[in-house]
Amino acid sequence: MLARSSMIIHPSGCRFQTPLLVPSFSSKGFRVKKNGVSEVSEALETTLEVLTESMLVSAYDIHYGRIPKRFRSVPEIVIVDSGGYEISDDHDLSAVFRHTGPVKPWTETLLRRTLDSWPTRFPAIFVNYDHPGSRRTVLHQIQSASDFFDRYPGQLNAFLIKPEKKKELTFQTTVSSIEKNIERLSGFDIIGVTEKEIGTSLLQRMQNIAKIRLALDKANIRSPIQVFGSLDPLGSCLYFLAGAEIFDGLTWLRYSYKDGNAIYYYNYGALQIGIHETDGLILAKALVDNIYYLRKLQYRMKDFLLEGNFDKFEFHSELLKGAYDTLCTSLGGRI
Repeated sequence: MLARSSMIIHPSGCRFQTPLLVPSFSSKGFRVKKNGVSEVSEALETTLEVLTESMLVSAYDIHYGRIPKRFRSVPEIVIVDSGGYEISDDHDLSAVFRHTGPVKPWTETLLRRTLDSWPTRFPAIFVNYDHPGSRRTVLHQIQSASDFFDRYPGQLNAFLIKPEKKKELTFQTTVSSIEKNIERLSGFDIIGVTEKEIGTSLLQRMQNIAKIRLALDKANIRSPIQVFGSLDPLGSCLYFLAGAEIFDGLTWLRYSYKDGNAIYYYNYGALQIGIHETDGLILAKALVDNIYYLRKLQYRMKDFLLEGNFDKFEFHSELLKGAYDTLCTSLGGRI
């Protein structure tokens, strides 16, 4: 079985266990006010008290003040993303709004400046610099990320692997390069890929995650796989079955979670609260409820690991089992 749970120990001594479903905040796709603050800051303020386990924020947004540079409180672990998503032309698969404000300059120097100012008392996971305009070999990416992370021994790191070729849709060439250089990944705490870039179908994305996980296992590398941009209740479970352990995304800001699905949050309001409440109250409740939903889903994933019983997922158990069987068959019974 590729699905698993890992205990990750931060240099500070903080421990957290996977699978981990991480609510993300990004100004990308959301309106930016005249004062330069993103409307996503309101969601951060609304939910900060219940974000006790984890969250992801962008170094780009921190640097330019699109989200608060100082937080009233922080969860146990914070993933500080590199800012490449905010300056790119791409949107993740869950995007519904594509408000495009002015993109400001962003370089590795500015990223380092932001990470250098991160309070050491807040345990974090730093993501390597990944400029969307450049496409480099996996080996070059490994060397560059290693040099980048050498500066931050007091924090965990997540090496985000990008496709070697800009128009590579299937990720097959990159997976082959990862397999050839697998021993070199032993120095990274987390191995990351983006959902949108690792394939053109759910099955293909599951296959590529599984191939990376199998190669890591063969090399006795325990580092968990993180899927950036995936936080819907179904997709996260599918990638979990393929061997991924950490999931983050903006889906929770755009939809409501109910019965294993991501639905239009006004419909969620009508179903859960009633048609009489204001839009603002519905959105606030939906965001908080989504966090609790993700927390419960983490426990369902862990329960599944005890016996391999797909009914533990509560929703879509037959679909998940069928998808897993198809994955095993497509990989020639390698799992």
